[in-house]
Amino acid sequence: MKPKFLAYALPLFLLAAAPAARADVDYQLRITDAAQHLAEVRATFPASNATTLDVQMPNWRTGRYQILNLANGVRMFKAVNAKGEPLAVAKTDKGTWQVQTTPGDAVTVSYEVYANVLGERTRHIDDTHAYLDASGVFVYAAPFRNEPVKVKMDVPAGWQSRSGMDAGTNCNHCFVAPNYDVLVDSPIETGIHEFHSFMVDGRTIELAIWGRGNYDSKKMAEDLKKVVIEGGKLYGGKWPFQRYLFIVHATDGAGGATEHLNSTVIQKPRWTFAKRKDYLNFIRTAAHEFFHTWNVKAYRPKEMVPYEYQKENYNRLLWVAEGHTSYFEELMVLRAGLEKRDEFMEEYAKLIDDYLHQPGRFQQTASESSFDEWISVGGERARNASVNIYTKGQVLGLMMDIELRRQTKGAKGLEDVHRVLYEKHSVAQGGYDPKALKAALRQVSGQDWSGWWAQYVDGTAEIPFKDLLKTVGMQYLIDVPKDEEQKEAWWAGWKVKEGSDPAVVTEVERDGPAWKAGIVSGDVLLAVNGVKVSAKDLSEKLYLTKTGPFKLHLFRRDELREIQLAPVLQPNGKAKVKALDKPTAEQKVMNAAWLGTPWPKEEAKKN
Repeated sequence: MKPKFLAYALPLFLLAAAPAARADVDYQLRITDAAQHLAEVRATFPASNATTLDVQMPNWRTGRYQILNLANGVRMFKAVNAKGEPLAVAKTDKGTWQVQTTPGDAVTVSYEVYANVLGERTRHIDDTHAYLDASGVFVYAAPFRNEPVKVKMDVPAGWQSRSGMDAGTNCNHCFVAPNYDVLVDSPIETGIHEFHSFMVDGRTIELAIWGRGNYDSKKMAEDLKKVVIEGGKLYGGKWPFQRYLFIVHATDGAGGATEHLNSTVIQKPRWTFAKRKDYLNFIRTAAHEFFHTWNVKAYRPKEMVPYEYQKENYNRLLWVAEGHTSYFEELMVLRAGLEKRDEFMEEYAKLIDDYLHQPGRFQQTASESSFDEWISVGGERARNASVNIYTKGQVLGLMMDIELRRQTKGAKGLEDVHRVLYEKHSVAQGGYDPKALKAALRQVSGQDWSGWWAQYVDGTAEIPFKDLLKTVGMQYLIDVPKDEEQKEAWWAGWKVKEGSDPAVVTEVERDGPAWKAGIVSGDVLLAVNGVKVSAKDLSEKLYLTKTGPFKLHLFRRDELREIQLAPVLQPNGKAKVKALDKPTAEQKVMNAAWLGTPWPKEEAKKN
């Protein structure tokens, strides 16, 4: 149906017999033009004694701490009473429509929604499917937020509909939820997709895959089962759901993932599933989102209980909500046998190396980063002046886990702390705060963590990776291959655009040689000591000169400049986390407790 239909009158299905006053909130969605990403939505709210009803579209969605202006997809908003008579509507802010009502009368609103933001994971409709996150599709009214919800959809023939919500009765495309909060945290995938289902510990686990790609769906289902099993083990077999749905999108470029109450959506470019590194990235992402089923969905910082859909939920513990989840995703994949120890250590080497090249770790604390996540930026400024809640939280999770195991002689770890949070500070119990988390740390370890917290959470003390890894028989180093002819390389502290010729600077590390020389992002590097350079040969041509400083010629604002650069010689190798040359028996025991897998030699003997 053409969108102009709504411009002149309400659709016929909105003018059906007036519903009787009741507590339920009814939603209907009809896809009117899938190719043009259009649908019509109706929402009927029960009668109340008020003379106005504020109907709202959330300004953000759960799982992404950023204002998204989700109401921008809504047009032709109208309202009628139970008799189908028009009601006056005034938009009072970007996401609120105020409806003039008659006390004791139900209200039905209708609008067109444009759904073409797949990468935001809020709403997307095309001729093969619709992905519907209620935060960007279904409005709500605060007085009825806790009332039961029904959703009925009119979709093209041959489509199948899936959601974490329970299915409605006698309807192929209907769902029910106890309230709007469950609806908004239970996205719907309807369309043409591949479907798998399996059982874990009496729970039903489902997998819906939309889009063609180079994935092996059978292997995907088998490996997701292993991930689910490991998640259950971390929480001692205590599950927050009876059924769980993995939604996988094989896309044309969109990537990312979002956790929900008992489901997740994971997006990857369609041809990035087959290679092992790509597939491991997918599995880690799946583990991350699945761990969120407990950490964030079952329990979360108290400032996010309940969610405030029209404004930011500020808190200082997102480094736990997100960063600890990143920490456990790695362990789950390793313990599930889907990743080798060497691959696990390779990921940690990259993590530590990247973290040590983020000067922002001395500019912003973990708690500050959590609070400011709503206004976080990316790129050079982020690395030089901020810390990332994911990276900082993960390295703090590593430190907390190993320290807990040191304090308890390997008996307890970070998962025991999260079990306490799950049992004592669930969403139903109001969530947790820093005091509760420190109490959980004390309960597990028997030690006071206040000093540690002041240093590493509310402070910017450097993480002692050397001592930390030594506890579990490991070390971080830059490994130079024995057959490498060039044992050292000049480090300038810049990044250049891959493939650029001439080389274009994209980032300059704070207080590094390039920073001190006055080089800035956007500079076009032409020559080093009179020799032309490109991104491909920049490092090699720098090394032609054994001593500095170097004379650089570059363009800035199309003007030629000459700058003196004094880079630093560093080992020309790759960051690695590897075993100590002579680990002690105690270190091996601690390592096995930390990773949940035997030390390699013992594993070899066992096999």
